[in-house]
Parts: sequence; C-alpha cells; structure tokens
Amino acid sequence: MPDPIVLQEGEPPIAPPASSKPLRIQIARSISAILSPFVVSLPAVLLIALYHESNQLTVAEYTGLTLFFLSIGPMLYILVGVWQGKFTDVDVSNRSQRFGPFLFGIISAFAGFVIMTLTNGPKNLQTMLLITVIGGIIMMTITLWWKISIHASSLAGAATFLTALYGTSMLFTFLLVALVGWSRVVLRRHTLSQVLAGSFLNIALTIAVLMIRGI
Repeated sequence: MPDPIVLQEGEPPIAPPASSKPLRIQIARSISAILSPFVVSLPAVLLIALYHESNQLTVAEYTGLTLFFLSIGPMLYILVGVWQGKFTDVDVSNRSQRFGPFLFGIISAFAGFVIMTLTNGPKNLQTMLLITVIGGIIMMTITLWWKISIHASSLAGAATFLTALYGTSMLFTFLLVALVGWSRVVLRRHTLSQVLAGSFLNIALTIAVLMIRGI
C-alpha cells in the first residue's frame, strides 16, 4: 500500500503512486534508503579522508570525528524526534518539520569544522564540513518556502567532491544522483524541479568552495 502523502501549506497536492506498479515503488524505496544522506556519508567521508593520507590512524580518527558531527549526531537527533512524535519519519518528509533538523545539522557540522581546524585535521575533511554548513544554511532558507531535495543535494555534492579528488573514475557517481532523483520523484517525495534544484545547487556550491580552498 502506498505511503500516505502529507500535504503541506502552499504546496499543490501530489497524487499517490499508482497501486498497479508495486514493484516500481518497492525499488524506488530501496534506492532512496540505500542512497540516503546518512548512508552516502559513510563511504564519501572515508574516501575523502583516504585521499593522499598515509597515516591510517589519523585517517581513522578524523573519519570518525567527521562522521559524528556530519551525520551520526544529526541522525540521532532525528531518530529521537521520530520516537517523540515530533517528526513523521526519518526523512522528515513534512516540510514544516525540517527547520529543527536543519539547524541542528548546521550547528553540528560547524562544531566539527571548528574542532577539525583547531586540531589541524585533514583539509579535505575540513572542507567537507564547511560545504555542509554553507549548503545547510542555503537549503534551510529555501525549505522555508519550498521542499528542495536533500537526498539529491547530498549525493550530488559528494559526487562532485569525489570527482574533483579522484578524477574521471568517480564520474559514475553522478549516475547515482540521477537514480536517487528518480526514486524521490517516483515516491512523490519531491517534484522533478525540486530534485534538479537540490542537485545543481550543491554541485555549484561544492565546486566554488573547492576552488576557493585550492583543492
């Protein structure tokens, strides 16, 4: 049975997925879960941390630190919110509920960036946290009026960062961006324009920050 659609003020109603295509919906749900921001952050942070780093202990320490402030802490905040009934689900599908998670995520990433800077952590991981802070502020502001896609934005930013570091061998990750965008549209979580806006916004932001920081 399709998930109920939560209508939000100022947004047009979107029809639920057709019940005649349950397999399509199941596939889209699986893709959306596998390519969620939390899951994507795990390999992305590790690959960024490993780039030109020979000290495995340092990589492990700073990878754990980055993941805590970037994704683990914010995810725990959301899970507690779902348990308390503040949020409808772990994706925080209701746009009106997203301000708190955005603000917490921004503060968490900024705290991680400050700690990473003060301890002379890897520049690449500092930059990833900085992009998260800036992107979070922009996305949070947009979300006050429009439900831009966080799934697409997060994966597009990671794909851009990894391609900048590792070159053409990482271009395939942009196919994953298209795939997660498809899943969000099929599940009626976002419109095509919301998916495209999230993707291109974080691609442009990531490129700009990498250029400014000389990466």
